[in-house]
Amino acid sequence: MSKREPEGSLLPKLLAKNASSVRCFAAVQSAFFVVSSAKKAVTPSIHTTYWTMEFDRELIVRAQAGDRSAHEAIVNQFSSMVFRLVSRFFRSREDVEDIAQDVFLKLFSRIDQIRPDENFPGWLARVAVNTCYDELRKTRRRKAALETYGPEMAGEQSVAPQEPDSIGKARLALQRLDTKLRIPLVLKEVEEMSVEEIARSMGLTQTNVKVRLFRARKKLQSMLGGPEGHTK
Repeated sequence: MSKREPEGSLLPKLLAKNASSVRCFAAVQSAFFVVSSAKKAVTPSIHTTYWTMEFDRELIVRAQAGDRSAHEAIVNQFSSMVFRLVSRFFRSREDVEDIAQDVFLKLFSRIDQIRPDENFPGWLARVAVNTCYDELRKTRRRKAALETYGPEMAGEQSVAPQEPDSIGKARLALQRLDTKLRIPLVLKEVEEMSVEEIARSMGLTQTNVKVRLFRARKKLQSMLGGPEGHTK
């Protein structure tokens, strides 16, 4: 590993440290909300989120100056947050690990872009969300190509146990959503972000986020069927 990526040697420890966390989040919270999400209104979050988290600004300054110990401290402090976000969208342990690593590599390659007055956890969340968005789009294109031109892929190792049929159907419906609809819905219903926070994380206007949430819920209602999906 070159000196330009001093954080690289920290990532294997990071992955091992968070393996159990990945299994937990993917097994439960990413699936159960789907059936009821169509009934929820767009309401602001009341809990502390990435954009309001406290953090050590001096730590970021040290990391920008190339302090390796600061890089290590950032990985240790924010690894759980990154793994949680990534595991909202991916179930394969290998995918979660690879994407989390990409997030940290992007973080350290762009850390000079962080302004002194910028909220670092929010900035990192935006990097994670955008990385997931890009990977989901690529995965969707690969899957479409395989379904059209190639044989079915063997099942990947999952970070979650086998699910009941109802949860499996809900998860499948969520996975079939267009990426631009799926991400804001998961951020709203699972991460409990406000519309403003989702807009900041995705680089959208609040109006655009509201439109995408509405369309996502209507699409889920159509796919899941029945009165459960109707909104007032």
